[in-house]
This record gives sequence, structure tokens and C-alpha cells, in this order.
Amino acid sequence: MTTAGPALDRPTPAATLGGAVVMARYGLRSHRWALAGVACLGFISPYSAGASYAAAAGTAALRASLGRQTTALGPQLAYLVPLPIHPNTVAGYVWWKGLTWMSLVFAAWGLAAATGLIRNEEERGLLEAWLASPLGRGRLLLSRSVAFGVTAAAAVVVTGLGTAAGVAAGKGAVGLAALWEQAAPLLGITLVAFAIGLAAAQLTVTRRAAVMLGGLVLIVLYGIDASARVNSSLAGWALISPFHLADLTTAVVPGGRFDGAATISLYGIAAALIALSVVGFRGRDLWSSVLRRREVGGQVSRGFSANPLLRVPVLRSLWQQRAGLIGWLLGSMMGAALVVSLAHGAGKLLTSTHGFSGYLRAAGTGNPATAVVGSIWLSIAALTVAAYAITQASHWASDDADGRLEMEIAQPVPRWSVVLERSLALAVASLVISALGAVVVAAVAPSQGVHLGGGRLVISTGLLVLLALSFGALGALAIARVPRVTVPLLAAIAVVSFYIPLLAPLFKWPGWTLDISLFHLYGEPLTSGLYWTGLWIMVAIVVVGLGGAVAAMRVRDLGR
Repeated sequence: MTTAGPALDRPTPAATLGGAVVMARYGLRSHRWALAGVACLGFISPYSAGASYAAAAGTAALRASLGRQTTALGPQLAYLVPLPIHPNTVAGYVWWKGLTWMSLVFAAWGLAAATGLIRNEEERGLLEAWLASPLGRGRLLLSRSVAFGVTAAAAVVVTGLGTAAGVAAGKGAVGLAALWEQAAPLLGITLVAFAIGLAAAQLTVTRRAAVMLGGLVLIVLYGIDASARVNSSLAGWALISPFHLADLTTAVVPGGRFDGAATISLYGIAAALIALSVVGFRGRDLWSSVLRRREVGGQVSRGFSANPLLRVPVLRSLWQQRAGLIGWLLGSMMGAALVVSLAHGAGKLLTSTHGFSGYLRAAGTGNPATAVVGSIWLSIAALTVAAYAITQASHWASDDADGRLEMEIAQPVPRWSVVLERSLALAVASLVISALGAVVVAAVAPSQGVHLGGGRLVISTGLLVLLALSFGALGALAIARVPRVTVPLLAAIAVVSFYIPLLAPLFKWPGWTLDISLFHLYGEPLTSGLYWTGLWIMVAIVVVGLGGAVAAMRVRDLGR
């Protein structure tokens, strides 16, 4: 007769609780850089809107004029942001210009955080270590979700402080209760996006696939909300969009309201999706999806791929990211078409509002529509290529961390060729993205009374490639030294570069501070011509950054 061996010890409640606390603390620590960047943007955006309102509308007559023109411009921008409400007041202007688009920023952060929480840590092998602890899968996911919720709440609070500071800068006031009411749906939409990212991570196998799926869902939901703003017959459909539920609260606007039912719905949606994600996470295997595919038998091939593009150094990198690259191309083309189609109406705002008269002089053109195309579209194009470059830097850092780079340099290729191939692939992709956007601008601009010179359009496109390479060179250099903070560092550089040209004239900063901004170095080549100082500084950044990355790649250890 044999006796059963000792039963496995079950984790005690104290051990489980301790593990949850440790995971929550780790989650808070992992979000600290993203928190700093998003909170900074959340404070600066409403504050700069209030400061610009004070500069453009110093008298009652100017405030009334700005309010009328903004109200007239609102329907043309309805696909981008909600319609303005009382824009003749500083609080209404701050809400429309500084807060409405922040829901997109917070949503993007939530999606990125959720996919990194599951799939990124799974690809790096960290998730196996977490699951080896007494903490169960459900508690692991919930503790990390709570950590993100606390971090998001801190960013929302900083955004509220920026709103109060922006209204005060415009010589207005907003109540504390209104700030809390406005903050509640912003936190809600952030948690919904986070929950969508968690759900997408259970339905896909890789982080890139989860980001693409979650991003597609958010784009569709935002598109439904935007379509309903310009077509009242779609108002009923807008109720399924969390962005529409968040937009229903306008507490900081004079006479605005707090929609409690819509706000509660946001938190209910987030809770339901997180609960479903927990169920899916508990039921699936690591490195797999909850949607198990049926295995189909077939012949295993161990030979070389027949795809000739995979044998060409730069083209193979572009082929591997073909799905994402198509998305960037379509986004660039659609954005260019939308901005140029609004040039005529936006130009009227510039000419009829006294506060913007200096803008036209600075643009270097007497045609306000041309100023809009040359400034707004190029600003969006610059942000697009910068975001693409930061995304590519993130992929480079991931390749270093998950072992792909080690496999690549194990082949008979010199290390410096890795940096060169990455840079050339970034340059080619940025060129295609910028060129297709420029083609759309050239095709649509004449219908808006804008006639652009072909030479300047070509120069603008070439400078966009140089701008992308500047971010890429900084990213390559950062990966060689501090790979884990590369993406937050580049994001911080992008945010600072975006706001310096906006804040420097308002606060009368010295002229040299403008050259700290990479976007200022790019200039406005469509209207003001080539900014030679910026050109040479960006060339120097590319040369030094890539040179340093090549030198570091030859001697450094991988994964550090």
C-alpha cells in the first residue's frame, strides 16, 4: 500500500495580496516616463490655449470677433474636434482648442500601455516569471490595471491644473467642481482605450498585431463620433462611441453640463472589457490567442523564401512592416486632403480676426489659404513623420531586447550595416509617406485657390525626410546607451519641439530657444523658403547621431 505524497502548498491570502501589491508597484514604476510625457502635454495644451486667447482677444470687441469666427470655423473642423461652445469666453476657447483633442492623446496612451502590459512583457519573457509567483493570472492583470488607473488619474489631475492655469492666463476663472466633472470622462475614455488594448492583446499573438487591432477599433469609434457631428442622422449611432460619451460633458464651459449617465457608461464599458480580458487571459496559453486556429497539416519547408524582396537589405525591412506602412500612407494622404480642403474657410478666419494678423505676416504670404496649407498641413506632416520615426525607434529597441538583433548580426554582416539599413529604410519610408501627402496637396490645393510652386513642394518633402532622420538618429544613439528610455525620450523631444514655437512668442523667449525645436528647424518651406540654419543643424544631428550609433554598435553588448 502506498501513501500519497504531501499536497502542494497553496498560496496564502497574505502571499497573494503581497504579490498583487508588488505587481501594482512595478506597474506604477513602468508607467512613470509615459506619465511624465502625457501629463506635460496635458498641462501645456490647455494652458497655451488660454495664453493664446489672452494675446489674440485682449478687448471685448476682439473676444466677440474671435468667438464669431471660431464658431464659423467649427463645422469645417468637426471631423477633427467637437463643435466650439461659447468660444468668445476663455473657458470655452480653452475647452475647444486645448482639451477636446486630449481624449485622443490619452486614448493612444491607454492602448499602448495595455498592449505593452501583456504582449510586450510576454515577448520579453517577463510574463512567465510573473506567473511563476503565487499570484494568479486574474489578480496579476487586475493589479496592473489598477496601477495604470492610478497613473492615468494623476495625468488627468495635471491636465485639470493646466486647464485652471490656462483659464487664469486668459483672465477667467473656473470652479473646482467643474474641473473634477470635466476630468471624470477624460479618465473614463483613457480606461476604455486601455481595456480595448487588453482585449486586443487576448485576440492576437504579438504586440504589433494587438496595437493594430486596438488602433483600428479606436479609429472606427472616433470616426463614428466625427461623422455624427457633421451628419445629425447618425446621432443615434454615436452613442456606441466612447469618444461621443466623453464629449457630452462640457463642465468647464460657461453654461456647460456634466453628463453623469455617459460618464458612468464609460467606466462600465472599461470594467466589462477588463473582466472579459481577465477571462480570456486565464483561459489561453502563453504566446497564443483565445481564438485558437485549427492546425492544418502541411509540408514543412526549411529552404530560403522565394520572395526576392527579402534578399534586398532595405526592401526587406519595408516588406516586413508593409501592413503598418500602408496605414501610415493612408493616414498621410487622408490628412493632407482634409487639411487642404479646409484651407479656404480657415483662411477667412485669419483675415477677419485681428489677433491673427501677425500670423499672416510671419507666414510670408498674402494668401491666407496658402498660409494654412503651408503651416497647418506641414505641421501635421512633420508630426506624422516624427511619430513614424519614433515608432521605428521603438521597433529597433524591441529587436535588441527580444533577441532579433542578436540573430541578425550572427549572420556574416558587419554591425555598422544594421544601423545603415535601419536609417535607409526609415528614409525611404518617410519619403514615400511625405511624397504621397504632397501629391494629394498638389491635386486638391487648386480647388481652394492655392497654387503652390513645385520646387518648394519638393523641398518641403525632402526636409520631411531629413526631419524623420533627425529623430531616427537621436533614437539610434539613445538605443546604444539607454535603450529602455529611448521611446519616452524621443516623445519628450517631440512634445518640447512642438510647443516651443507656440510658447516662445507668447512669453517673449529669446530667439535662440526656437532652434531647440526640431520642428522649428524644419521651418515653413512652402511659404517662407528654406531655413538654412535649421537645415545644417538637422544635418549635424543626423551625422553625429548615426555616427555615434555606428561606433557604439561595434563595441557594445546587446540587450543593454
